[in-house]
Amino acid sequence: MKLALSFALLSGASAFMAPNAGVRQSTAVFSGPVLGSGGMADTRDPEAFNDEDPRKSISAAPSFEEYLKSRAAEGSTAAPAAAPAAAPAAAAPAAAAGGSGGDVLSTLKDLQGPGQVWGDLGIAEGKEEMDLKGYDNFGKFYDALQSTGVAAELEGAGPFTIFAPTDPALESYELLRGPIDADVVKMHIVPGKFNTEAVKTADLQSLNGPLTYRYAVRKNFVNDAIIGESTFGPFSDYPVDVECSNGIIHAVGLCFAFY
Repeated sequence: MKLALSFALLSGASAFMAPNAGVRQSTAVFSGPVLGSGGMADTRDPEAFNDEDPRKSISAAPSFEEYLKSRAAEGSTAAPAAAPAAAPAAAAPAAAAGGSGGDVLSTLKDLQGPGQVWGDLGIAEGKEEMDLKGYDNFGKFYDALQSTGVAAELEGAGPFTIFAPTDPALESYELLRGPIDADVVKMHIVPGKFNTEAVKTADLQSLNGPLTYRYAVRKNFVNDAIIGESTFGPFSDYPVDVECSNGIIHAVGLCFAFY
């Protein structure tokens, strides 16, 4: 009786199953993720789709940084056609960091700092990521030299090496550490003239004590500030080796007294 009941149940279930001829199984073999030229793993199964346009193929796509640089190159190629619109933005780099031949104070006052792009913040403003947002100059450091009276110490023949912090660097210090006083300003002034190559081996004694040099991650640091820092984009980097009549100026993106 039990055997007959089991046979009946199996026969009934088979009526709802599709015949074997109708079953289609994939024969594709997935060999595992492959790193594309952009550094990302293409994990699609069974294989990556390659479009005629490399930008639509994950395995052939450039990295995001490569993509931005290619856009910048395309923009520079197309610049002549849009010259009237681009003229205001292009006028700013003219005052660049080559040194005016004046002393460190007068040079610092008008020195152009690194150019910064909008990045992802430009989306809300209707800007492209690589559009120029502005230049990080040295107005706050120049004003601090005057207000603290330290400027008087730079009026002589020198020479002096000035590690000039950008405006955002001093704004961060004021926000997180406190006011910019004479001691903070003096940390950025070293008697003697040291270009970026000489900084690596020099005994850097500022007007407010010794500074610490170190080499790490293929960069040169003084008091944790990068010397010769590069910006993300096609605009000017942090100026260094700016020649003056009584010294030399290097821009830094961090206040020496921060740590």
